[in-house]
Amino acid sequence: MEETALRKLIRASLGLAFLATFTLASTTNAAPILDFSQSTPGNTVTSTGTNLSTTLTQVLVGAVAGVPAPPNTIYTETFSFTSAAAPTGSPGNQMQGGYNGTFTYTNLATGVVQVAGTVTNAVLSTFTTPGGTGGTTASFNASDVDFTTVAPAILQQAFGTTAIPLNTLTGTYSLTLNNLNPQTSPTLAFTGRAAGIITAQVIPEPTSVVMASISLVAGLGCMGVRRFKASQA
Repeated sequence: MEETALRKLIRASLGLAFLATFTLASTTNAAPILDFSQSTPGNTVTSTGTNLSTTLTQVLVGAVAGVPAPPNTIYTETFSFTSAAAPTGSPGNQMQGGYNGTFTYTNLATGVVQVAGTVTNAVLSTFTTPGGTGGTTASFNASDVDFTTVAPAILQQAFGTTAIPLNTLTGTYSLTLNNLNPQTSPTLAFTGRAAGIITAQVIPEPTSVVMASISLVAGLGCMGVRRFKASQA
């Protein structure tokens, strides 16, 4: 009877450890690292139906790593994303996936790249307010982002350290596109203005997850055995 109870206790500890391991492996420390809005006059973003791009557009930075940027902080924005997928839906309310490409944000004053990366399988969507009173807006969303550059100051502010290998970061990249011209296009060909936000998350390294799990198993096991022995005393 005592052995059966102890086995049950061990199995329960292992089950909790497995659950904790899964949680550790799937949880990341998400942080907004850059939000911005276009400051260059006019429509500088161009969608051709197969490519969404802009070149050296100036953007006003609202916040860096969640901290409000100094007034009039300007970055230059360059991006180019391409898709061979066909749009679905009707003009004004369409969706087109499969966009891949790169983005770069450079501090205008220093010429130093602050954030750069690649996106995979992003989606471009348009939405028209019912009745047409609000016009048509578009969004571009990527949930699979790899970073090629994140400035050390941004890493420090976002994660409390600069010692983060870029291959352990993933993130999201989102744009809101307004002032579309034309308002609706069956081929998703238009120009517009962009505002956006970039987030980053640290992916736990497998080794750290395993070590944390081992520690958890040992801790739960010892605690359980002590309580078990105490109950049998």
